[in-house]
Amino acid sequence: MRTEKEIINLIMDTALKDENVRAVIRTDLLPVREYLFTYNFYFVVNEVEKYDNDEVFGTCFGERILLFRSDRNYPEMFPNTKAHLMVFRDGVTIVVNAIDIDTFLSKYHGELEYENVWMGDTFQKILDKDSLLPKIERLEEKQTLFYQSPTELEFMGACNEFWWVLKTFAEYSLREELPSAMFYLNVAVRDLLNKMLHWHIYLQVGQPVDVGILDSNLEKSLEQEYFMLYKKTYPSADYESIWKAYDAVVELWSKAGHAVAGRCGYCYPDGVQEDMLEFIRMLRESKDTACL
Repeated sequence: MRTEKEIINLIMDTALKDENVRAVIRTDLLPVREYLFTYNFYFVVNEVEKYDNDEVFGTCFGERILLFRSDRNYPEMFPNTKAHLMVFRDGVTIVVNAIDIDTFLSKYHGELEYENVWMGDTFQKILDKDSLLPKIERLEEKQTLFYQSPTELEFMGACNEFWWVLKTFAEYSLREELPSAMFYLNVAVRDLLNKMLHWHIYLQVGQPVDVGILDSNLEKSLEQEYFMLYKKTYPSADYESIWKAYDAVVELWSKAGHAVAGRCGYCYPDGVQEDMLEFIRMLRESKDTACL
């Protein structure tokens, strides 16, 4: 496998030979990982359309075994951008986003309607042929920083939404509509659970917390007791496992929710929780009775 220095040299060589490329910015600087196999770059170019050709980079970076054009699948996330996500036989992945300068600056300043979290929020200029980007450098990840506590309205809204989507999960599960049940548990319910955990972590440490892309830093940020319970919220694809995960979700939500409410001086909606747990228990019992 090629080294980081070899990849950077290859990128620089390619960009220097291409008159259309005016600047190169690297964006994969954080988090620092022991094993770094993916390298992400913006090529700031004069003519973006030139890079719509799948073979524009050809064999510039090595023996390519996969090219994914994410700008074609998700055009709203890649305005005025041609995104080449490339996998190479030696185990290296290189992402090159060819972009015009105005769109890049809008991205840098957080002005785009859709933010592409996969490219990260760190920027390091490694080439600027025309001194177009004199101040482009950000070596701290801001996109995944969580730095707020909820208002009482936000907290209560999250609690009510949680019980609504958990009830919906229960309905899909009891009807044995597995794809929908798993979606609700692993996406809709988990998004709200993670939001409550973000509040809990922030209020506990009292400073901005980098939760990571897709909450990859939760294990580092949560107390061991909380994370051990969090792991139990992931089920296998059978209903006994799914309902055990449901129990873990409820327990963890209640723990984190009470902790957040206590630190913020809010009243946790115990009555709503008790009523909704009883409602879901009633649904489960009615299903059991119907099966007799």
